[in-house]
Amino acid sequence: MYKRRDFLAAGLAGLAPLAMPLPASAAPASDYPQRPIKLVVPNPPGGPSDIVARFLAEGMRTSLGQPLVIDNRPGAAGLIGTGAAAAAPADGYTVLVTSRSNHIIAPLVQQGATVQPARDLAPVGLALRAVGILATPARWPWRTLREFVAAAKAQPGRLFYGSAGVGATNHIAIEQFKALAGIDLVHVPYKGSGPLVTGLMAGEVQLALLDFSSAQPGLKGGSIMPLAQTGLKRLPSMAEVPTLSESTYPRFDASFWIGLAVPRGTPAAVVARLSQALDAALADTQMKARAQVNGWELAGGGPAPFEALIRQDLADFPPLVRRLDLRA
Repeated sequence: MYKRRDFLAAGLAGLAPLAMPLPASAAPASDYPQRPIKLVVPNPPGGPSDIVARFLAEGMRTSLGQPLVIDNRPGAAGLIGTGAAAAAPADGYTVLVTSRSNHIIAPLVQQGATVQPARDLAPVGLALRAVGILATPARWPWRTLREFVAAAKAQPGRLFYGSAGVGATNHIAIEQFKALAGIDLVHVPYKGSGPLVTGLMAGEVQLALLDFSSAQPGLKGGSIMPLAQTGLKRLPSMAEVPTLSESTYPRFDASFWIGLAVPRGTPAAVVARLSQALDAALADTQMKARAQVNGWELAGGGPAPFEALIRQDLADFPPLVRRLDLRA
């Protein structure tokens, strides 16, 4: 005869799985985060995305109560790391540090790209915009942008410019500049901003567009010289360097942006939690001081304005890439 205690035991055994702790991926969003979060940087160490990621990891840890671990995944103009982040579980434990280079331009330029960031990733928030510096090795004789353009016109196809890779923002920007200035420069793609800065300082190329933070070591050490800024107004810390817009190239703006994104399908509550942590990190006094030193315009404000910026770029850049006939 089936005894009452056996019945109770069987019933409790059936309920046991419900009483066990949920795995982290299935934990309710209100409990997020319960373990460290991976910040995927689709670039080598030392570049602007990597620098910003490390500052954000430090600031967001306070709000989230968990460490954010940097995972550099360079290659294919950022598409390797972007693809890895997009394919990760949509649970908030993988966050991509994304930029215009890998999010917008690289999928247009890299033939056969399977990852489509605007489709596969959900925006968390825009971290910052950054001004670019058009720079040259100090060893060369030109001292102004006008002098560089004259030298390039006198030697068509014999001067070199570097970029952080085919499809990087600085690749597109210098191709725009070439078309506006009517000059012929040979493109040398590097594997990220860090190697590009090293190559420029060594004189391997005659021109590069760097973000202000990446340019600092060379500027301070005297190995590179700024020819122009790419924003629409001069940075106070480089008030003596004209903008490209001032240098006979009106309305030329090649600023950079960096933001955070997660795999599409990540719970809205988790996205909101990450967005709040990002805003808190950007509001920190130390982060504001870093922004002033590095020429950053801090942003934040949640997913909506970042998504609007992405949509605008998706409208602006495809015709530009087609017009310049840029393909990897």
